[in-house]
Amino acid sequence: MFETVARVLIFFSLIGLGGLLVKTKRLTAHGLDGLSAYFYWLGFPAFLLSYFSQMTRPDVHTSLMILTYAGAMIVCAAVSVITLTALKSQRTEAVGAGMASFINNSAFLGIPIATSLFGQAAGQIGALIVAVDFLLLFCLGCAALAWSSGHKIRAALKRTAMNPTIIASAVGLILMLFHVRFPPVFQTGLDMLGRSGPPVALVALGGMLAMMPAKTLFGFEKSSAVAVAAKIVLAPAVVAVALWAVNAEPLIFKTGVLLAATPTAVSVFIQTKIYGTWYENAAIAISQSTAISLFTLSAIALILTH
Repeated sequence: MFETVARVLIFFSLIGLGGLLVKTKRLTAHGLDGLSAYFYWLGFPAFLLSYFSQMTRPDVHTSLMILTYAGAMIVCAAVSVITLTALKSQRTEAVGAGMASFINNSAFLGIPIATSLFGQAAGQIGALIVAVDFLLLFCLGCAALAWSSGHKIRAALKRTAMNPTIIASAVGLILMLFHVRFPPVFQTGLDMLGRSGPPVALVALGGMLAMMPAKTLFGFEKSSAVAVAAKIVLAPAVVAVALWAVNAEPLIFKTGVLLAATPTAVSVFIQTKIYGTWYENAAIAISQSTAISLFTLSAIALILTH
């Protein structure tokens, strides 16, 4: 039991180190931008390309399991939107909370923890889930944000398509489907970049949280609270029921539930900021879901490994 919790806590310790660097003024906002840019433009795209280029094409059954996961996440977002609509929240609040309910921090936390707990094969399942997260759920969330804030959906999807994670996911899927492999020297370079990405991202996340005011970290706001509850409590529960109902293999079940339990991704704040709607509440949802997930992810990891 202690080993399982330790495997989870090691990743949160990197978040803590990022916060410590900011509080001791060793990491500035400018430096934080550099770390984030490295992960956004190089580290994570390389991670995805490296994984996909070495994967075999998933069979129909595995593909259906991944789509089942995606459907369950959409249900969670819909519950948030319906709940806040019933509570008389504004449309932008309901849609923003809905996006925060189904966009995972699967890249920063999910895949590294899943690989540590369940082995390298979980990383391959995780990469497929991340592809669905960004190619389907992220695009859907951005389109909904554009609609709710009065922007054109076509322009929103065009901007979203330029996201390097989406580009890497799409290219990686093509490589996997057509069994294309990189030359060994190039693959080695991708592996080096890919392995460096998650630790850098976790330190950057910790730095971002440390720069937030206390009222953002600990304050209460209705739509953010609904998003947090949906993301770290409802999402893993709904995904677990959905994957159990379709008789998913143990590895797919465990990886899917664990990634569904990760906190809201920072990309939600970035997108809401772009559209000028709900971004302050997005920051609250990200910070609070990340802090609470220290305990919920540890608990879920224990359940899934025992």
